[in-house]
Amino acid sequence: MALLDLTAAAHRAPSIASVSFGKFRAWVSARRAARSETLALHSLLFMPQTRLDDLGISRHDLIQAMEIHRK
Repeated sequence: MALLDLTAAAHRAPSIASVSFGKFRAWVSARRAARSETLALHSLLFMPQTRLDDLGISRHDLIQAMEIHRK
């Protein structure tokens, strides 16, 4: 009988705390990704023009990407 109770408890819906924690983890992960993208764009913006030319990137493209990223 106790085995059935434990099995039934394992099939319950997740608790509010676990769902909230999962959403918080997703939010933190999204913020870290956004911060990484911002830092990468910022570092590209301060590269010498010759290096950007070698990569095929213009400053205008970088500024546009930063504006889109902020939205």
